[in-house]
Amino acid sequence: MASRRSGSSGLGSVIGVLLLIGLALLIIKWALITAAILAVPFGLWWVYDQVQQRRVLDRRAEVEGRAVVDAAGGCGWCGSRIAHRDGYTGSLLMPADHHRDEIEAALAA
Repeated sequence: MASRRSGSSGLGSVIGVLLLIGLALLIIKWALITAAILAVPFGLWWVYDQVQQRRVLDRRAEVEGRAVVDAAGGCGWCGSRIAHRDGYTGSLLMPADHHRDEIEAALAA
């Protein structure tokens, strides 16, 4: 009888180990499926967000690119041939700094 008990005890251990392995595989499978389900919509959202940010940056660069000193030394934004000056200090301003409010309004439109 002692040999039967040790045999069934060994079989119980094997079954217990197999159940634990199966449970571990089930949890891993569940985690991978959940990650895949969440990765698709969040991945699509991330790509869409990156494209939108790139468009905004490209638009800003395009609009601010007009507010530069042109080849003749004038303002590319308003066409003035006289340098822009700060009203408070009298120092010279770059066209982008002088027309900042107008640039932001153009971007908001």
